[in-house]
Amino acid sequence: MRFSWRALVAVVCVVVLSTGVCVFTMLPHPYTAARALLSLPGPGERSVQVVAHPDDDLLFMSPDLFGPVAHGGPSVTIFLTAGESVAGLADGHDPHAYAREREAGVRAAYAWLAGVPDSWRSRTIVAGGVPVRLDELDRRPGIGLVFAGLPDGGDPRAYGGRHALTRAWSDGACVRRFGSWIPGCLTRAQVVGMLRALYARFRPTVLRTLDPHPAGQPADHPDHVASARFAAAAATDLPVRTVAYQGYTVTPRPANVMGALRVLKRKVFEIYRRHDYRAHGGGRYHSWIGRMYGWQTR
Repeated sequence: MRFSWRALVAVVCVVVLSTGVCVFTMLPHPYTAARALLSLPGPGERSVQVVAHPDDDLLFMSPDLFGPVAHGGPSVTIFLTAGESVAGLADGHDPHAYAREREAGVRAAYAWLAGVPDSWRSRTIVAGGVPVRLDELDRRPGIGLVFAGLPDGGDPRAYGGRHALTRAWSDGACVRRFGSWIPGCLTRAQVVGMLRALYARFRPTVLRTLDPHPAGQPADHPDHVASARFAAAAATDLPVRTVAYQGYTVTPRPANVMGALRVLKRKVFEIYRRHDYRAHGGGRYHSWIGRMYGWQTR
């Protein structure tokens, strides 16, 4: 059945006419009907997501990602790269400002989905000897975002050139983090150790990653692949259910996010996109919003 917000409003109006009570004030978000379709976290369930860039979670792991956030379960998303990409190379946009804008976008999206003000507590924590930034939602401190600040794979300004995260995974390169807020460089062993310490801190029962071995076309982003492999390597001895999600390779697959859930996913991404000047509308975003393919790997 095709979902229609007009139909929902019509139903609400019938209720108003029959009861004399205005229920519009009872709808804190326009996604109330969709929220009821989101999976409830199981007893004691704690979710951790590991992705490469701010927006990978919203595009490729949703709506699975949404249930714990909307329904109150603990959920932490770890962003390995700053996501600066090519900002400032072909335009005048400061790449450091762009990284901050993308962080602001995911904070706004998570807060909206959680139904609370976009107000966060930010602090630096040390995970496996590696300083990272942890943002926790003021009204829902179980919802956290971790920013590791490694360089985006598309940035040729990174030490050693493009594909820094892939080089760290494949070659053991020591990768300098983007910007100056945290000095030094990280090796493969240090990134894995950082993730292990974060897992120990947040004790996930569900771990969501991107696809560590993508097949098909279009080719997936190398950062997606490296982030998934780092996440899996750190979870080797962890008693956790792991779910991997397709990235760019999901594009040609049949749409499977439909109706109210697609409306919700589009809304959440639009909130993020207000902060991301490079996330233009277009066919690929429509494809990703309409699709989510994940499978349990362990």
